[in-house]
Amino acid sequence: MFLCKTKPTDKWLDAQCDGTAALHTLPACMTLCDLKNDHYYQLVIVDVPMFDFDVKPKLKVYKGTNLVSEQHLPGIPCAVESLYINDQEPRTPIIAVAVESSVLFYRNMKPYYKYTIPSMTVEPLEIDVWKKLPIERGDALDALIDSLRSIEPTQMTLQTQELLGLPESERGGYIKANAERKLERLSIVTAMTSIKKASTDPKAASCLILATESGELLLLDTQAFVVLAQAKVGPFQGTPSMISASGQYDVDYRVVIATREGSLYLLRKGWLAGQHIVKLEAPAAGLSLLPIDQTIVVVCMNQSLLCYSKKGKKLWTVRLPQPAVCMTPVCLPHLGINLVCVGLKGGLVQFYSQKKLVDQFYAPESVSALTFGRLGQEEHVLILVTIDGSLIVKILKRTAAFVTTENIYDTKSATEEADEPPGNLQIPKKTKIFVEQTLREKEHAATIHNSFQSELWRMRLTTARATVDVINSADSNMSTVDVGLAPLKLAAEVLGLGPVFKLFLILENISTRKEATGLNVLIQADHRHYIVERPYQRLPMLVPGAPIRLDFRVTVTVEPADGLPPVDLTPENSCIKVLVFKTGQAKPLIASTVVMPQPEPQIINSF
Repeated sequence: MFLCKTKPTDKWLDAQCDGTAALHTLPACMTLCDLKNDHYYQLVIVDVPMFDFDVKPKLKVYKGTNLVSEQHLPGIPCAVESLYINDQEPRTPIIAVAVESSVLFYRNMKPYYKYTIPSMTVEPLEIDVWKKLPIERGDALDALIDSLRSIEPTQMTLQTQELLGLPESERGGYIKANAERKLERLSIVTAMTSIKKASTDPKAASCLILATESGELLLLDTQAFVVLAQAKVGPFQGTPSMISASGQYDVDYRVVIATREGSLYLLRKGWLAGQHIVKLEAPAAGLSLLPIDQTIVVVCMNQSLLCYSKKGKKLWTVRLPQPAVCMTPVCLPHLGINLVCVGLKGGLVQFYSQKKLVDQFYAPESVSALTFGRLGQEEHVLILVTIDGSLIVKILKRTAAFVTTENIYDTKSATEEADEPPGNLQIPKKTKIFVEQTLREKEHAATIHNSFQSELWRMRLTTARATVDVINSADSNMSTVDVGLAPLKLAAEVLGLGPVFKLFLILENISTRKEATGLNVLIQADHRHYIVERPYQRLPMLVPGAPIRLDFRVTVTVEPADGLPPVDLTPENSCIKVLVFKTGQAKPLIASTVVMPQPEPQIINSF
């Protein structure tokens, strides 16, 4: 453990740096999560062996720069994501690792589930040839193998590709060993990301988005492990290499895909194929869909940083001093800005607010992967992995402010500073913060307004859905006000020790002038547990201010031999339903649940 010798910066603290970590990873194989649900965030990273191909990759967990656990992986993954599969307590995250055709899920760093993407159709010619291969010999066998070459390589199964790549002397043994093997054509997961399912809460349930080699995009429900939506990357054949997404599955979401062919595609909810946005001049080294203004930032291998709108219009471009290696978004909600952090060859790390350079520093070596988020108990932490395997942790100062000028490194000379008139007004710190906040709101007024409107409509939608659910279920002790019917209020009381109980219902018309007629009361109970005398009653007219009291005799069914209640009668299912409905209507006005007490054993044994 030692301090990094980087160029000093007034915005970042050199927290930790481990030059002996010997980490080699990919930009998409790092994630930060509250692994033990103790509000202490840890780093989960994949260590890929660079020189020894016999060594398997490892999934490692770091607490700060200390290695606390590791898991062997069956192959080199393309991406790692941390997410939550449900909203139940305790909130324990799931680590998803995309390896070849599968996604491995880990809970508490132990194998939890393995999901394999759906298989694709196999060519009928390939199936027919593999049925004949074990029984053919000589020239007929060679003719069958040559007929397989008429199939497109992208449409072949891996088994056929391996057969065609073998010399003639080894084909017989391979066919004999794989004659009974089922032909299956699986694609490869090339990129992965996640979006929230319904809420924007950091620990809300999420869905996985998988991009495959065949150009398919799968949206996976991580609770039931089923495909919620499936779409093509674009109208043209393309292999996705990077994806970035924002939004929620239940509301609306957007996915931006960068392909190996150098194209950008945009996919929205309900689309069956992505829309082509733009053809890039060079392959992408980093991609990010910024959450607030929904702009697309791409860093390319020709030393350019580009920004596009959702319709493919180029908003700005920046020429970088060195080729880019990786990129990550830096979201700072407390400052109201979204930055983009770009790692360049040679160790230079730059931060851009739109097209303006706002900060930079040097790492000891070129950065191969970086990520930004919460680590430990710090909210704004930048983690860098260099090409020599060093692990660097930097913390953003709480007093850091990013000045969005054209060139933050154009400082005044000493002569110009000496020429300034003495006695400048000293502005108080609070006033300076207020002025900066005002200027920031004026500059980003449209973005702030759009964000506020989006949250407002989301709150209204959630409220409306909850209201509709209550109205449809009628599960309450109060009825909704319907046309021509007064609102009602129901109260229930259970008396007795068992096995015989008295259920008293008090029904009241809480309107001021309307009367309620044609009402009925029905008691629903499991006949295996309870017997209700006169479960159905017609009610007289209810006038305001005159509640009526009804009583029902409820008896617990007991075993004749020992006088005990059924063994499956537990406190969880010992309840009955009280329905109040109007004659001629199927939907109840009130559907209230009454929890019945457990009968006393002493009283039961005395019967």
